[in-house]
Amino acid sequence: MPLAAKYKLIENLWKHVGPKSTKALRVGLDVDVEQALNAVRVHIEEVVIRYRIPESLEKRFNWLAAGDSHVKQELLNYLRHFEKTLVVEGARLQLPIMLAHLRGEAGRQTHRLTQVLKIGNHELELRIDKNALGVSVVEPRALRSTAAAGARNNTWVWWIVAAIVILFLIFARR
Repeated sequence: MPLAAKYKLIENLWKHVGPKSTKALRVGLDVDVEQALNAVRVHIEEVVIRYRIPESLEKRFNWLAAGDSHVKQELLNYLRHFEKTLVVEGARLQLPIMLAHLRGEAGRQTHRLTQVLKIGNHELELRIDKNALGVSVVEPRALRSTAAAGARNNTWVWWIVAAIVILFLIFARR
């Protein structure tokens, strides 16, 4: 079987049993692009490169490599490099644009920008946030629940405004 066909088979197997991750990269405006890209690389190294292959996939690698450990290693390296390159390249293209927007005049009314990079089984949410300092990899649910809690904490203001408007309309008609 040609190596290109083996790569395609392995990609399909990898999608089903390969590592999965869902993380958010929270980036403050004080961070330069290279610092943020380094955090992306480190995250991908942890979830893709250091991943232990399950025994079921190991057997399929052995079958495709026909017992040749060199071919087996090439197949594995291909997949790992492929995913790492795609995620880092996506971040390299998106981060400078997002940071420039929030730092510039156009970003005066914007508090944060989010872009989700989804490659294979990996999802990395790039979140540029004016309220953040530095760069950190966090659980995306934690960011969403914090934002939702902040929004819920301000709902009482809208209730008071609505009550004042209603009272004003009632007393204005008398």
